Amino acid sequence: MTDYEIKRVARYQAEYLIKALKEDDELLDELYPPRFMGLKEAAEFCCLPENTIYAKIGEIPHQKVGKRLVFSDRALTRWIKRKPSVFEKIEMQPASRKVM
Repeated sequence: MTDYEIKRVARYQAEYLIKALKEDDELLDELYPPRFMGLKEAAEFCCLPENTIYAKIGEIPHQKVGKRLVFSDRALTRWIKRKPSVFEKIEMQPASRKVM
């Protein structure tokens, strides 16, 4: 096999693995277990204030462990991809300008 053919096969295998990981959450969990976090970390992960997380708790995927809210990084990432409007509003706010 030439170097070109080896690179081509490796690229094909990498693309296949990435596609499989995106489609199969169980395989993804097996290779890379999800990271769980509390409210404060989830707010930082989403770049949202804690109050916004509380306000949207009905929409945001989470679990309750006792009285504590627990969030999965993978579930939050999926939620962010499905709900871009929350994040567009944040980005669209004009930055404050200082006049010197």
